[in-house]
Amino acid sequence: MIRFILGGWLVLAVAADAARAVEPVDPELIPEARKVLDYLAATYGKQTLAASTSGTAGWVQETTGHLPAIMGFDLSGWNSPTWGKTYTPVVEKTIESVKEWWARGGIVQMQFHWKNPTRPDGSAWAGLPPGRGTGPVDCAAAIKPGTPVNLALMADLKKNADYLQKLADARVPVLWRPFHEIDGGWFWWTDKEQPENTAALWRLMFDYLVKERKLHNLIWVYSAGVHAGGYKQLVKKEKRAETLEGEIAFRKRSYPGAQYVDIAGIDIYPGSGYGQPAEDVYPRAFEIMQQVAPGKMLAMCESGVPLNPDLMQKQGPRWLYNLQWFEGEPVWDRKVYGHDYITTFEKLPALTAKPAPPWTRLVAPADGAAAAGDAVQLRAEAAAREGAIAKVEFYRLDAATWKNWFIAGSEEKATALTTAQLIGTATAAPFACEWKHPPAGLHNLIAKATDAKGATALSNIARVTAGAKNLALGGKATASSKPENAAKAVDGDLFSAWNGERGGAKPAAKKGAKKSAAEPAVKPPEQWLAVDLGAEQTVGAVSIAWWKAYAKSYQVQLSSDGATWKDVYSTNKKSEFLGNTDLIRFEPQQARHVRLLCTQPGTDWGGYTVYELGVYAALP
Repeated sequence: MIRFILGGWLVLAVAADAARAVEPVDPELIPEARKVLDYLAATYGKQTLAASTSGTAGWVQETTGHLPAIMGFDLSGWNSPTWGKTYTPVVEKTIESVKEWWARGGIVQMQFHWKNPTRPDGSAWAGLPPGRGTGPVDCAAAIKPGTPVNLALMADLKKNADYLQKLADARVPVLWRPFHEIDGGWFWWTDKEQPENTAALWRLMFDYLVKERKLHNLIWVYSAGVHAGGYKQLVKKEKRAETLEGEIAFRKRSYPGAQYVDIAGIDIYPGSGYGQPAEDVYPRAFEIMQQVAPGKMLAMCESGVPLNPDLMQKQGPRWLYNLQWFEGEPVWDRKVYGHDYITTFEKLPALTAKPAPPWTRLVAPADGAAAAGDAVQLRAEAAAREGAIAKVEFYRLDAATWKNWFIAGSEEKATALTTAQLIGTATAAPFACEWKHPPAGLHNLIAKATDAKGATALSNIARVTAGAKNLALGGKATASSKPENAAKAVDGDLFSAWNGERGGAKPAAKKGAKKSAAEPAVKPPEQWLAVDLGAEQTVGAVSIAWWKAYAKSYQVQLSSDGATWKDVYSTNKKSEFLGNTDLIRFEPQQARHVRLLCTQPGTDWGGYTVYELGVYAALP
């Protein structure tokens, strides 16, 4: 077996083979799915497709202006009991969201955090993370017809198949990724002692969905875990050393066979011998999967944040796609999604039978910008899948303050647009116009593109300030916790943040450090973020852009010397799931220092996250 060496020559050769002929493992694969598979094969080794979870896609669009080419959804309804009144609606909403994404022209991926089917409160996790696991499943019994475990599993699989049927009926192709991290050991479907049972479980699902239920819209994606959960315990039991060859041999035991897998891949998070995505594009993992699933296109099925596109392009490996699981650093995400090697949503060809709507991105003003002079320059990019763009309209949304639109989602955008103010229209590229004499305050601006057939698309949103100077911008910021991140709350980037710790928690122990008798047993309940304006200024308003980890109770305080503080605002009633931005106005007065004092978190899981602390002489 030739391995991945010398800057990616093998992946390019494999890609060439894949592009010449891709035979799906389901010979009755519908034409729509065949078209997607053929496109992926033609792209493999040339470009890496950007992908993200549906929960992260909003972040991607609002921070970068782009959308992923592939969006990942989950078939699980998450809540307990399984198929209860809070579980089923989640699944139903997911199915509708999948249909909508395909209709827009995007590629669908679905993983399945399959809850333990043998119990109504089951979890996908077997034992980890602590408190979430509901135990392993006897995989040997699960694959044996007629056993109680098998009957429970098949009954649950039937219900899930009924929802996949809705997608098949709508002719929606799906990159179907069941049993993800299949050999990891933290999910119930991994048989760490007899991995062949896990492979048989895959084949059981394939046979049921494809051969019995006739679901011919599924492209089967196999994804391994960052490490093989049973391998370490095996070598320990046999008192031998771990080797790469031994790990690969063990992983192969979970693989169901080439005739059951269209695409293979792996989920990698830093640690366990793998570096940060900016520095490591995981050639070792690529080598492993080449041997586990020879001849298959290989995807980075999950990574915390996107891998380095420069490294993938120059030296490889060139993964088929790279699915981003978490919200990343905004600067890094902008680099990745704007890279010429990365295929984003707008670069996809027309894959749907019906014409897909257009795409648009608001390029200017930048999110967080302050209007210069008495006008705001607006500019957008737009493209139609078919035909041409008829017009791009620019709107000021009717919102009293800035919102966290990446959490709010497309439905709230569309609702806000119904009462928005049209501030400009462009009918030819470059799509640009000028918004003259904007009223003073904080505004949410959006572009709407319309193609020649009347189909529309909405852009990312730019949150801008007009007629008010932010006195805190670039000031010296300090904080009671995470002081190294305090400056991020005054840098003008509405996606970088100070993440204050939760008051009342025990301080994190430093490795090798001895506890001092003077150190408190718990952190003080109050956490603060302060900014030095550099000189005394007239201060009459403050804006606080929160994440979901907001403060329910907090005070805004002013000081001339940074030692003696005066409250100018206090609340103990903030309650807003999205966090969003608070605008606080008070009688103008002189101050050099402004402090946000957080006294009670608004959630039971986090501390305090502030994207931006703005200070103004006045706000209307």
